[in-house]
Amino acid sequence: MKNDSVATSQRAVARLLAPKSIAIVGISDNAGSMGVRSLDNLERFGFSGDIHLVSRSNDTVRGRPCLPDIDALPEGVDAAILALPGHAVPEAVKSCARRGVGACVIYAAGFAEAGKEGVEAQDEISRIARSADMAVLGPNTLGHSNYVDGIALAFGPNGPNPPGGRSAVAIIAQSGAMMGTARMSMAQRGVAVAYAVATGNEAVTGVEDIMAYLVNRESVTTIAVFAEQLRHPGRFLTLAGEARHNGKPVILLHPGRSAAARASAASHTGALSGDHAVMRAMTAAQAVVTVDTLEEFLDTAEFLTRFPDPSRKGPAVITDSGAVRGLTLDLAETLDLPLPELNAGTCQALKARLPDFAMASNPLDITAQGLKDMPLYAEAAKALAEDENCGSVLVAAMPGAPDIGKAKAAAILPALAASGRPAAYVVLGDAPIAPDLPDSVRAQGFPFLRSPERALRALAHISRYGALKDRCELERNTAPVAKRRLPGTGTLLEPDGKALLREAGLSVPPGGVVNTIDEAVAMAALIGFPVVLKIVSGAIAHKSDVGGVAVGLANELAVREAWQTMSGRIAKAFPDVQPDGYLVEAMAPPGLEMVIGARRDPQWGPVLLAGLGGVWIEALHDVRLMPADAPRAVVEAEIGALKGRALLSGYRGSEAVDIGAIAEAVTKVGALMQSCPEIVEIDVNPLMAYPAGEAPVALDALIITGPS
Repeated sequence: MKNDSVATSQRAVARLLAPKSIAIVGISDNAGSMGVRSLDNLERFGFSGDIHLVSRSNDTVRGRPCLPDIDALPEGVDAAILALPGHAVPEAVKSCARRGVGACVIYAAGFAEAGKEGVEAQDEISRIARSADMAVLGPNTLGHSNYVDGIALAFGPNGPNPPGGRSAVAIIAQSGAMMGTARMSMAQRGVAVAYAVATGNEAVTGVEDIMAYLVNRESVTTIAVFAEQLRHPGRFLTLAGEARHNGKPVILLHPGRSAAARASAASHTGALSGDHAVMRAMTAAQAVVTVDTLEEFLDTAEFLTRFPDPSRKGPAVITDSGAVRGLTLDLAETLDLPLPELNAGTCQALKARLPDFAMASNPLDITAQGLKDMPLYAEAAKALAEDENCGSVLVAAMPGAPDIGKAKAAAILPALAASGRPAAYVVLGDAPIAPDLPDSVRAQGFPFLRSPERALRALAHISRYGALKDRCELERNTAPVAKRRLPGTGTLLEPDGKALLREAGLSVPPGGVVNTIDEAVAMAALIGFPVVLKIVSGAIAHKSDVGGVAVGLANELAVREAWQTMSGRIAKAFPDVQPDGYLVEAMAPPGLEMVIGARRDPQWGPVLLAGLGGVWIEALHDVRLMPADAPRAVVEAEIGALKGRALLSGYRGSEAVDIGAIAEAVTKVGALMQSCPEIVEIDVNPLMAYPAGEAPVALDALIITGPS
């Protein structure tokens, strides 16, 4: 299937999402048909524009007259619902184009997802629609609902639910089932939905086209996206940045991880920066909140719709169970969610009300005392909500009997509502609760959940969203390096790669290429022992695997012996390869082996990598990814987030390494990638890192080039 990069015009998208006139093509008098169900929705929503029915078998449906075919439609209908079998769709789209229809919604499946003929039919739809500047939702879509203007172009049961000035989420999903699930879940939670759009196969109009329409809508507070493939990543990032600028958080659930890309890569950078990992790194750079599960998607969308500009600070947690307090501490550490210390005034106020055996801390366990002293719930909630160290309040209450649970909420909720702080209310487990308890919590503007873990995961995403927004305010690393013409395409010889790194400002060991054993001895004497001897050959990517590296050569005899051994091994392993020489370099002092690099992703552009190198990279795959223009402060933070960061801080008597100097080297690689579009991959492994004040040294470099 073609991946046409032409964007649907915003005029056409507006005619799709907010049409003034609608045609239903293929309607019948069958009450369960998609056409009639679509008409039911329009009538329930009270659509006030013109509705035109097209049917070959009926003169009227529901008392409305029917036209015999699309060519009988008036010129310029805004949107047409095609309730037709798949084989009839391409011709119907062609007829719509002739009549100047602005947009089509195609319910039928069996196109690009169904084999060669389906792909060809979908490509034909795309060609026709694009030539006519027509938006197309689908094929294989459940349609869309516009709750702001009261319009539904969908066959699923639906009804009006206008936001009415409330904060509202816009849902965009390639999957109709996911769109419907998210829409109904938000309605159940009392969260306003502005738009719910299923883009289906995206023959013409995709996620990015819908986002472009929504980012400037005042009625949209939050944008929640489910996408199995972002077809235009660059445009998505631009729109995500625009949404952030407009104060609209973007939540993304993007399943799928590509093993093929990692398996086929020639370098560690390529192998460890798979498509999904790159997507997460690049979207994070625009403060997109990328989640992993449907529950996180729904919970985070609710939290950010209710509180679109949350504090960067972590939550205060109040419970009436010591067990929950301990579990909260464990989970918060796992989620890297800060639980702020309470200030002295809060602690003093709490101690005055808590029993002697209770601790005034965060998380706060008020113990079973609250059951005897119900106002304690309210006073504790008020104290936590007023603590300036905390950004939100999470109540995790034991269920108790339904009437007791309701009494707890009645005590706590007014205090939370009066504070104006973001808050969430959790009743643990699946024990029975008062039927009206969830609605009473939501009516106060707070999420209601039955799992503290889900609530904490959502709060962790919110905390991360605040941190990502702050990162976006930092100046990007766009400083270019001196441009040079790179020789040919393919893998650069190591000396050429290191020369390029040296020009970019990285440190490399002193040394040079030699062609004879005597030249090797002379070079070693010039730069000083001990030295390293390496084979130089474009045909051998990983030299150490074939005995092409000898280290710690302390004198002339050691150099001569290493030369003889190495040349013999290479000749035996690669009888048809003529080496391009041998590299003699100064032996670097021991340090911490890191890996840094970059990869030019064909969709997302250049991405940087930093992690533990040497044997660690093979064993742990502990790396962080960033855009090529990531600010140095962001690079430092990412390096500090490595799972093996304890090694960088000094481990078992070793000195801490200079993380800032490593970050500086990474940003220089990023500048090099931006300056040399012909570079496909850079892999520096190891980069030997040293204590503060000492620049890290690139001991090995693999650079792959291609057409710019």
